[in-house]
Amino acid sequence: MPRGGARKGAGRKPKPLAEKLAAGNPGHRPLKRVQFDGSGNDSKPPDYLGLLEKRVPGAPSPIEIYHETVRYLEPSDCLNLIPTALIADYVMAKYYLICAQFDLSKTATVIQKSKTEFEITSFTEVMLKLQKNVLACWEPIWDIVSRNSERLVANPEQDPILMLVGSRQRKTAKGGAASEQS
Repeated sequence: MPRGGARKGAGRKPKPLAEKLAAGNPGHRPLKRVQFDGSGNDSKPPDYLGLLEKRVPGAPSPIEIYHETVRYLEPSDCLNLIPTALIADYVMAKYYLICAQFDLSKTATVIQKSKTEFEITSFTEVMLKLQKNVLACWEPIWDIVSRNSERLVANPEQDPILMLVGSRQRKTAKGGAASEQS
């Protein structure tokens, strides 16, 4: 029996709305913009963010991270499309990552099992999972912004990646010019 078919997330990702507008809507189809009747995000952090705070010297509080994230998202004009809970999830993931990095700075990252064998501590592995969690929490927020913003906004979580990937060039084909890989 055939078991193929489209998989969730398979295929080319859609271009951000701002890029389609900058290119002059090359597909000549009506551009999709999300419309909500609700009030959306009122930029007020949920009360539980303060309750979940772990006192780490020098680290920003979850409420400070929330306000910083909202300030970053405001120029996109999509803040009303992003649920407060999504931003709060990202804030807590980012905050716990900062706390884990602080705790990791006071502990060993590699332990010696024998004279020739070393092992990464489980705490280090947990911190790496927290980093993946931060990116997983940011993805739906950035997806909303990139699909609905009419302004070009750089994704702070992908800037180093874009510098590395965008700077590489493909080899020239016989008789052809080099084209950028993106």
